Amino acid sequence: MKQLILIIAGVLLLLNISGCVQSDKSKILAQYKYDESKIITNEVIPHKLGSWVKEGITCYGIVIVNDESGLPIRIKEVNAKVISIQSDKIRMRSLEDIVAGPVKGCTKFSIRNGEDWDEIEGDLFQTKEEAIKFIDTKYPGLRMKE
Repeated sequence: MKQLILIIAGVLLLLNISGCVQSDKSKILAQYKYDESKIITNEVIPHKLGSWVKEGITCYGIVIVNDESGLPIRIKEVNAKVISIQSDKIRMRSLEDIVAGPVKGCTKFSIRNGEDWDEIEGDLFQTKEEAIKFIDTKYPGLRMKE
């Protein structure tokens, strides 16, 4: 009985060792190579993104507070950082607190320093002045003053 157990253990050991023989792993590694042609480009907001928009850059976005019917009633520029750029949105992180004040029917009327949001419109600006000019041109009279 002891010999039978030793024979079975020996066979299993030989099978295990033969399975661990070094083989050519280049075919396996080839499937994990970086392929630039498979990069998904931003198809939702590419026309609004400048070449300066990159992950980690500090810029200005805008925060819009809408009324119950979805019409904008208050707009403010916000200093933010680009966290990630994805195919359908840009992940942003606020670098300041913005409090727009309560609005009937609106559950979100402020953004805190360090809070993230998804920018889906692509309205990003290099300077505060550019953001203010955009707001005053597109939404006259709705910009919150400091």
